[in-house]
Amino acid sequence: MGLEERKIRDQPSRTVPHLREEPSLPQTETIQDVRASMRAQELHHAEALEQLTYALTHDVTELLRMVRSYVQLQSRRDLASEAEGKEFADYILDGTQRVEKLLSDLVVYSRQFRPLEGPPAPADSEAVLQGVLLNLDTVIRKNEACITCDALPKVRCDSTQLGHLFRHLIVNALTFRKQDPPQIHISAIEEANQAVFSVRDNGLGIDPRFHEQIFVIFKRLHGRNYPGNGLGLAICKRIVEQYGGRIWVESAPDQGSTFRFTLPC
Repeated sequence: MGLEERKIRDQPSRTVPHLREEPSLPQTETIQDVRASMRAQELHHAEALEQLTYALTHDVTELLRMVRSYVQLQSRRDLASEAEGKEFADYILDGTQRVEKLLSDLVVYSRQFRPLEGPPAPADSEAVLQGVLLNLDTVIRKNEACITCDALPKVRCDSTQLGHLFRHLIVNALTFRKQDPPQIHISAIEEANQAVFSVRDNGLGIDPRFHEQIFVIFKRLHGRNYPGNGLGLAICKRIVEQYGGRIWVESAPDQGSTFRFTLPC
């Protein structure tokens, strides 16, 4: 046996230390939690779609029934005067225009259920608001409204969606006005990485009992006494919630309303 071989054999054997398996860290969210969350979202969307389908069927059916009734009435009788014929034609035109507006707003509402494609680029709130005011110039002048605004921050929100927010809230203020000319003021403050926008008006005001209901799709507090289809505030709510924000109203009857919503900065 060679010297080198004897040295190797004479060396004491070494045991490999047992590697203790580190305990696995508790998972903050299990697969069951994820599935439950996804299921809850699916149920929420299904309920929203069911409510939308029911309300849409009711509203469109009512409008089409009205149009059909006037068309049948006009075709079955001799009109007493040209004025009476014009009145029937106006009713028919109004009905078709309401259907067109309803379907147009439904398209906007349905688009708000699309998932966001990554973090949005900052939107210039002031520039978006000025574009909305320019687009609404005719109706603003018709109502003799005075609209003012403070300096507004940039926010992380799609500019088109932000435009929908401003447009619906301003049109809402113009619609539910008093006899006095509407006065609308838009402002915002920054706090905790978010902007809190305010749209204040001097309109009819809203009973606190209905502060939550007005954001429900197709909910109308005034029935057919005022124009609209009950989609505007529902669209606003859906847009804001997409960005993790919230929207609410502070109001009382005859005291005007202040709509507030939050968006990330």
